[in-house]
Amino acid sequence: MNAVKRLYNRADEWAKGLSRVSYAALLGLSAGIGVLVVNLLLSAEFALVQALTMALVMFSLECVFGLHQTTEE
Repeated sequence: MNAVKRLYNRADEWAKGLSRVSYAALLGLSAGIGVLVVNLLLSAEFALVQALTMALVMFSLECVFGLHQTTEE
């Protein structure tokens, strides 16, 4: 369990160090992949369109508002 926690903490610190656009791209990509996988497992129609739309929306919202990034350094 400690190995998983260390891996999570390392990934979290790495993501916190990214610029706003890079972080937004990471967030959009992960959201799009997640939606695509779930839609493919459920055999939903327009899986790729839904995944791309989610990725674009998440990227855009994070770029504009940056709610998950702190300004502290």
